[in-house]
Amino acid sequence: MNENDKINFDFVKEINEPGVYQLLFPKKEVGLAVMVLFEKIEDKSLPDGKFVEKDLHNAFAQISKPNERYPKEIYSEHIKDLQEYFLDYNQETQKYYFKDYAHRFYAYAKETLKGNFSPTHIEKICSHLTASLKQRESLEDLKFWLKSEFKKYKPDLREQVDFLDRQIIESVNKLKNNTTNSDKKFIDLLRKVESNLDKAQEQSRELAAAYSETKVIRSILEKREDTDSEADDLIADVHFFIKYLNERLDSIDGKLDRIQPKIRHLFSILNRPQFNSKIEKFLHFLLDKSTVTSKKETLLPKVVENPILHIDTPNFTIVERERELFPSKPKKRVSYKSNKVKIEENTQSILKVLTQQDLIKKWEQYIIAEIELRGSIDLSETFFKIMEETNDGQIAVSAIYSSIQQARKSKNFDFKMNKTKQTNSKIEHISLWKMNIQKI
Repeated sequence: MNENDKINFDFVKEINEPGVYQLLFPKKEVGLAVMVLFEKIEDKSLPDGKFVEKDLHNAFAQISKPNERYPKEIYSEHIKDLQEYFLDYNQETQKYYFKDYAHRFYAYAKETLKGNFSPTHIEKICSHLTASLKQRESLEDLKFWLKSEFKKYKPDLREQVDFLDRQIIESVNKLKNNTTNSDKKFIDLLRKVESNLDKAQEQSRELAAAYSETKVIRSILEKREDTDSEADDLIADVHFFIKYLNERLDSIDGKLDRIQPKIRHLFSILNRPQFNSKIEKFLHFLLDKSTVTSKKETLLPKVVENPILHIDTPNFTIVERERELFPSKPKKRVSYKSNKVKIEENTQSILKVLTQQDLIKKWEQYIIAEIELRGSIDLSETFFKIMEETNDGQIAVSAIYSSIQQARKSKNFDFKMNKTKQTNSKIEHISLWKMNIQKI
């Protein structure tokens, strides 16, 4: 089947169809009833994970408002709706059991609220993905890894970052929503929040260490040379996801760096009245317990060490030195010799750079002249031509890049590129996407 023959799936359109969204994401009382049944399955109250209609009615009754009864018809309508994505029914045994979507719905909600942080689990996943990727020798095996295996673990890799982010938000919200007037209670809450944020910072470091294996994955994918346009797009998605994880971790570190100084500032503000009170009590203690001697000296209480307020000035004998009798020794003048070897090295380095710039300019002029003369130029082929003649990658890259920039800025040229790889038998280990510039 050609790509053009594939039916495009419009997710927003499909979920916007009448009734679809409500069936996928049921009303609160219906969703809670589903959770009640899953908890009963977890604690073995419902053997084999199967249940009858009465169990469903009991679950609805359990989460319904107190002193309010619902007609059986309403429960029956809820059960009918749940049979689309959540429930399956066995006619022979007359029992219900949950479909896969319901299991995912329950497990993800519980995992999200539980917030089970486990960098060790993430590290094992990353190590497993790396080992599996190394075994994917053929292009089809690589595509399977990109489409299925890596995609399978993406939610696990992402949820740990979500957990840390949510932990910080919840800690800050506790402070915002605190309505008590007691400074002591607020300080206790502040200490708990500070401890949670310190823990989140440590967990962020642990998670970053667990994700370090993704650098190996990225390196392996970058070295693959047997890819096609489809594989290249899938690899780009992996790179984007890894970059997304790193950016999320950087964002979390940034939040902690901004919040923690504010927490310490709050501590200082709340502790200041207590500190001032202690200072005042100490001053009263000194005034009450200190005594004055006949020499008008103040003696502090025995528990306080008396400071030395005055020290007699010592007598020094000063001997003046006569400059005429004891002249200073003349300083030896140091002469510096020029390093001819270094001068020559620096000169050659500058000349090399100037020569490179001249060659880059000449190749830029050559490319523009070819476009004017022939109407277009193959930039990939020109890159390898420059490499053959100069054996200098810097010149080739700079000339091609500068030409692309000129083409994009000019209204007279059109730059085009596709993901067909171009190689040259004389230039090993280098491949380019096909690029050309046409005159409009």
